Amino acid sequence: MNQNPLDPNREGEAQVPATTQGRKVNDSVDDVTSSFRDFVNKVPETINKAVERALNVRDSTVLLRLSEQVSESVDTLVTAGVFKNRAEAAAFLVEEGIKAQTHLFNRIAAKLEEIQRLRDELRHSLSPELK
Repeated sequence: MNQNPLDPNREGEAQVPATTQGRKVNDSVDDVTSSFRDFVNKVPETINKAVERALNVRDSTVLLRLSEQVSESVDTLVTAGVFKNRAEAAAFLVEEGIKAQTHLFNRIAAKLEEIQRLRDELRHSLSPELK
């Protein structure tokens, strides 16, 4: 007895014309090929989005009010295409402002260390076990 499942003479099973079987196989192959092609086409886009998100990750979000002049300057950077959005432009300007004021932040850090040392000294003078 022939065991080929595609055999149109197989007993006890509904018989499907060979042309219909061929069409179903071709349709399935076309569907798989189309799905694979869609997947391959989306991979670069997906990777690009993931990389972009990773590069744009910020550790915290800050809501701030800007003067009209500063807001217009931020908008100018976005309109010119330098940055994609206002948040990126504002983050850049804040970072650049901090870099420009490094000496100020260094002085503040030194004073904070001094304050911490004085607090520790006071705690120790009140109760030696509170180090």
